[in-house]
Amino acid sequence: MGKSVAFLAQTPGSATIENQQSWLNPDDIEVLAGRKTFSQLSELLERKGIGLEAGDRVKVHDLSCLAIATPMLVRAIAKLLRNGVSFEICTPRIIVEPGADDKLHAMLDALDSHYRHLHGIKTHPAEMSSPGRKQLLGPDKLPEIRERLSAPGATATDVAQELGVARSTLFNYLERYDLDRRVGREKKGVNRRPENSGDDSHVAESDRDETAG
Repeated sequence: MGKSVAFLAQTPGSATIENQQSWLNPDDIEVLAGRKTFSQLSELLERKGIGLEAGDRVKVHDLSCLAIATPMLVRAIAKLLRNGVSFEICTPRIIVEPGADDKLHAMLDALDSHYRHLHGIKTHPAEMSSPGRKQLLGPDKLPEIRERLSAPGATATDVAQELGVARSTLFNYLERYDLDRRVGREKKGVNRRPENSGDDSHVAESDRDETAG
């Protein structure tokens, strides 16, 4: 097993930091949240010069210690699992292991997909498939779409035409399924360009970040 990282945070009524520390193992790496949320764990680790790798584990004392909206928490945990990092809740002792055969992992992925679907209905109702309509772009097409977009000279408009969908449909698809793109876009100062900038060589951002509000 790799390294174990303990995310320590406190909310009104939750266990104190001192109480949480009493549950830790001697080799656990302690990360104090301060004003950061659980979804910003990677940023806190970067300050310590630490990176998470497959085989590592992230643990929290209890979910009541985390001041983060449930959909965002599910997304953060799902991201860890997709990167091969297990997640542990100390009280009660629940360990979610990465892997398609782990039922808890599958449940978290399903919840994350459910939230993304409802968000898509709310923000892009015209782009969502009508009842009984065949879905043109399924999640299994993501590797192919990534390859098309990364081809020399490829533009979002060209790729959308090749796939037989509207340009906005392609953007909505990437917003829903391409988690790596979303994570990279959320980092401050990383090539943020408005959709109407005229540079069609990069996939435009949605008008609002999902985490807003």
